[in-house]
Amino acid sequence: MAEVEQPAGEWRLRGGQYLGEISALCFLHLPSHSPVSSLPLLLSGSGSQMFVHSIESGELIRSFHVFEGIRVHGITCSSFWFAEGSPSSALVYNVAVYGERRVKLFNLTIREEDSLCVELRLLQSLPKFGHWVLDVCFLKGEDTTSVDDSGLVAVGCSDNTLSLWDATNSSMILQVHSSESSLLYSMRLWGDNLEDLRIASGTIYNEIIVWRVVARPDPWSLTSPTGESISRYDQHYFPPYEALPMCRLVGHEVRVYGKFILKRTVLIILGKSAFFLATMLEFGIVSFLKIGRGIWRCLFDPNSSVLITGGFDSGIKVYQLNSLLAQDPHRCFGAHAVSDRTELFAVRIPNSSESLGLMDSKSEYVRGLRFSSEDTLYVATNRGYLYHTKLPKFGDVTWTQLAHVSPELPIVCIDLLSQSPSIISGGNEDWLATGDGKGRATVVKVLNHADSPRVDSTFSWSAEKDRQLLGIYWCRSLGHRFIFTADPTGVIKLWRLDIAVSFVPCDTGESTHVSLLAEFASHLGNRIICLDASPQEEVLICGDLRGNLVMFPLLKDQLLNVSVASQATISPMNHFKGAHGISTVSSITVSGCSPNHIEICSTGADGCMCHLEYDRNLQIVKFVGMKQVKELSLIESVSVDKNLGSSEYAAGFASTDFIIWNLATETKVLQVPCGGWRRPHSYYFGDVPDTKNCFAYVKDEIIHIHRLWKSESGESILPRNLHLQFHGRELHSLCFMRQNPQVEANERSSWLVTGCEDGTVRLTRYDPFVENWSSSKLLGEHVGGSAVRSICCVSRTHRVNTLAGGYKENLTKNVEAFTEAGDDPVLLISVGAKRVLTSWLLRKWNPREEESLVDHQQQKKTDNGSAGSSSMSFQWLSTDMPVRNSVPPKKSEKIDRFVKGRKNGSTENVDAKVKLPTEGSLGDKYEDDWRYLAVTAFLVKYTGSRLTVCFTAVACSDATLTLRALVLPYCLWFDVAMLVPLSSPVLSLQHAIVPAASLPGQKTPMRNLYVVISGATDGSIAFWDLTGSIEAFMDRLSTLHLENLIDCQKRPRTGRGSQGGRWWRSLNSRFPKKAPRKDSETAKSQEAANGNVLDDASCRSSLFDDSSCCTSEASKAESPKLEKKSADNSVVEISEISPLYILNSVHQSGVNCLHVSEAKHGQCSDGGSMYCIVSGGDDQALHCLTFEVLPQSSTPDPEISTVKYEYSHDFLPHGKHCVIKLICRDNIASGHSSAVKGVWTDGTWVLSTGLDQRVRCWILSETGKVTEHSHLIISVPEPEALDVRACGRDRYQIAVAGRGMQMIDFSAEMQKTE
Repeated sequence: MAEVEQPAGEWRLRGGQYLGEISALCFLHLPSHSPVSSLPLLLSGSGSQMFVHSIESGELIRSFHVFEGIRVHGITCSSFWFAEGSPSSALVYNVAVYGERRVKLFNLTIREEDSLCVELRLLQSLPKFGHWVLDVCFLKGEDTTSVDDSGLVAVGCSDNTLSLWDATNSSMILQVHSSESSLLYSMRLWGDNLEDLRIASGTIYNEIIVWRVVARPDPWSLTSPTGESISRYDQHYFPPYEALPMCRLVGHEVRVYGKFILKRTVLIILGKSAFFLATMLEFGIVSFLKIGRGIWRCLFDPNSSVLITGGFDSGIKVYQLNSLLAQDPHRCFGAHAVSDRTELFAVRIPNSSESLGLMDSKSEYVRGLRFSSEDTLYVATNRGYLYHTKLPKFGDVTWTQLAHVSPELPIVCIDLLSQSPSIISGGNEDWLATGDGKGRATVVKVLNHADSPRVDSTFSWSAEKDRQLLGIYWCRSLGHRFIFTADPTGVIKLWRLDIAVSFVPCDTGESTHVSLLAEFASHLGNRIICLDASPQEEVLICGDLRGNLVMFPLLKDQLLNVSVASQATISPMNHFKGAHGISTVSSITVSGCSPNHIEICSTGADGCMCHLEYDRNLQIVKFVGMKQVKELSLIESVSVDKNLGSSEYAAGFASTDFIIWNLATETKVLQVPCGGWRRPHSYYFGDVPDTKNCFAYVKDEIIHIHRLWKSESGESILPRNLHLQFHGRELHSLCFMRQNPQVEANERSSWLVTGCEDGTVRLTRYDPFVENWSSSKLLGEHVGGSAVRSICCVSRTHRVNTLAGGYKENLTKNVEAFTEAGDDPVLLISVGAKRVLTSWLLRKWNPREEESLVDHQQQKKTDNGSAGSSSMSFQWLSTDMPVRNSVPPKKSEKIDRFVKGRKNGSTENVDAKVKLPTEGSLGDKYEDDWRYLAVTAFLVKYTGSRLTVCFTAVACSDATLTLRALVLPYCLWFDVAMLVPLSSPVLSLQHAIVPAASLPGQKTPMRNLYVVISGATDGSIAFWDLTGSIEAFMDRLSTLHLENLIDCQKRPRTGRGSQGGRWWRSLNSRFPKKAPRKDSETAKSQEAANGNVLDDASCRSSLFDDSSCCTSEASKAESPKLEKKSADNSVVEISEISPLYILNSVHQSGVNCLHVSEAKHGQCSDGGSMYCIVSGGDDQALHCLTFEVLPQSSTPDPEISTVKYEYSHDFLPHGKHCVIKLICRDNIASGHSSAVKGVWTDGTWVLSTGLDQRVRCWILSETGKVTEHSHLIISVPEPEALDVRACGRDRYQIAVAGRGMQMIDFSAEMQKTE
């Protein structure tokens, strides 16, 4: 895309789209038989903007910016009138928009031209109120003949007062105070005039007070003192009014945020964590219905029975209210009833105990149900009967007995394969497969004609021994010629049917037209529950009873061979143990294929959807990602909307209810109480599951059937989502996705990753040329929903030439698969509460292809407002968190003395064998509520090595700072070093990597200097040199046999019967560690390091002994720590790193944010690099520091004061270390009027945000002085984070996150002058 040119001399901050909570909803009712829409239009408020939506089409028509820095809290509109008095002219509405203490009155016009045109014009802005405005209502004036009858405006405020205003001249007529003087959370005004006006107030005491306004004396017979009649609304002679209480509603356990009154019969009440409908009779609550959480606003249209809700997650959801409140009517056997177009059937099998007497051991009952279409249901019984049930639109249900497949034996299992109408048969072909208690399998081909079903052919054979046939399965990709049977021991058999056989009765004995092709035996020994196959990729994938996935080879030659002598037992070629923990795998599908990979999707009884990838060349299975559907405890299957293609629906159970859940809009499509998944049941979906679904289950010998099948073309699909769904809680961190800076600079769209208080991480795309945000999808979730505190994107790999001439590594398939693409990996690292650290790997991202799809995706949008599926996807890599001890032991005296000595800066009196307070040692034993506060990470790779290491510095709330290493592709975590001492917790982290030396003619340096900068709660900024620890770790990495440890964590832990899906290797104290040493011990430590390296034999025998490696799932081990044995065989701990330099009292309080960038101005010393650090704190100050990083061998300028901390690394043979040279610094004492929460710089511009809801732009001069250039009021309440992306030359995209997220465009095209 070409770069957007800006006018010369124009430097501007432009506020972009806000994505956050929906704070206002209002209907725009249209005339009856309007050509625009059969449903009303919708006005919504989010941030400082107002949106106009079409409920019928689900499209966003227009957006308006109505406030500056003030959120829209409510919208009210009057009835419409025609602009020119003609029904063919434009529609005009008066609209009141209010937020905080402001009320604005607008004139909204709707015209239908080539497309729907909406215009908004400001009429009046009322004076600022003394309290927050909670509701506004238009009242009719005395002139009832006027077309525009909205001259009077009633305003309700949070002090429980009502004021009446004349909108024509912005003057207040009267003000009434309620007798209940209480602060309010919400208020609702209802009525057309002052006499009929009713006020419902939600107080801070969780009560609702309903009152009205009455006049005293009678205002109808008032005269002036001179005897003349006065105007009814003359404010000087206006009669006194008072508040008359009507009733009080009590009993709410949470704050009441909203109410909505419908025809005096229904009161809709919004709470902090619930939403329910209360049917009222003389203000008595009869019933309620809870349907969600975090809902701030709701609307109901009685004409269309449409309920609309909006809340914190930015979604606007549309429901059909009568479908939510509909109760099952009285069911008549053999008939059906209709409720909201949902047909309800209640039928019995022909030979049920109802007609034969009481039920006994010989009674017939249902063992299996299968839908083949919306009007066809197959029923299998315990007496071996197979029935066909016809469910007509009108008339009674008809039964047809198809076969008596197993006389006097129960049918144990059943499966169905439906095929499209055949040219020969002229009807649908249904292939039914059953298995009985004697191990006999029966296949029945049924032709469904318009008049009656007919059995075309049958196959019957002995598949297993008695009581051993537990499952029979079709595979759609193989067709009806092949079928599988399963036994309890994990063995499945593949059978081939000869379809040329003529009709054979089921009870004639063994069929000679069935051939056994192969037996597939799982070495895990668990019963196979589901399977799928890909004949093109020649693979068979099975899921078993204990959550495992097993893969078998399925050769094409084997499918074509019909000889019984060719049958063979086939062993698995690979497996993935515990994909769903210990829960059953309920379904598995091959979701996609590429030249080298097969994408697999499985669902299970743990309520999760797992996505895996199988490499057919390397024959390895990789876990890609997982989605946990919290609304379902068991997911039976996932289907796709065939019309839209991007909306997925999960069908499963939550306790005793069957639920269809829309994964795209996060809404419930259907919920049926049925008794749970153990009862016989079946379901069937059409092309749009929202409007076409069937469900049948058995209870008390009755088959209950729910059928919703809307066949009308063009009918709106409800529920739908009118606005892009986002996080439902506060955001603490965000970052732009970065891969190739040269390519990204010319790309117009950008991707942002955000972390939320509820533990979710989302990926959102922004396009400045689209009026709204493009798409947002859930990337993952922290274990247990722990809050995400910090996120960083790691995209650049720092390569270093090795001094030893390269590594000799034993490469495994995982390493080859990870490195064969040749591109640098792009990682996402997120940390948060409970010390959870999660990493993701970018799988694919093609920005060029993405841009070519933008125009097409703008035309075809899904119901949730996203523009189709994105071109960026991530693979989950690893989740690391400490071990939880069931019984916390007491803290030892030695540890007490160690901590006390460390606080005093001395450890001389501490026993040398006491372990350092590293990850998983001290904190886990006596406190498990610590949290990670900040993270920074970078990738390091040595030439000659196939391994890439992601070094991660994490700061914890227990005032510890740890350097950790993630070794790719093995996904193993190591503790590398502790950064001590720390007097207070670290809030922010940044890093700088400086090339120290390179060979002549080579760009890759021989050595890098790794420096981490930290900002703490005491206002100090510290510099840490990590070079020695990183080089020591990389040197030792080549000596470790990591391929023996690849069987570690394979999937995230969900906390729902799954501890990660694998047996965890015990890695504690199994790897060499470096000891903290004083300067006097440097020579001894170097000598010991050169003479005590573990050889290969000792590594395998002591570190990887199989007898001691495996532990139970519940006893997951800590991350490994580097250790080594010294000459006296004593084990010493990981290394300690002391700070190079500490800048004390940079801020008067905590350093909330840091950012480091290469300086654009100034002269660097030989071998050095100049950087600029910008920091912000709770003291509202903005601090800028310019410094230079020099290798120890470089000679600093004697005229410049140098701060040098002599710190020798015991593992460096040449003793090289860093020098920090401070160049200049500047401090803005009042950078913001509140705490500074986010900063960014590129060495020229400085951008910051704070709790004052401002984004400020600063210019960084050559002398290091910071000067404010401009600022912008943003719509994000409580900003917490800021990130910036450079888009071409002198143009930036600024993202601010807090309670929602907003994008800001900053263009700086002016040439800078002195």
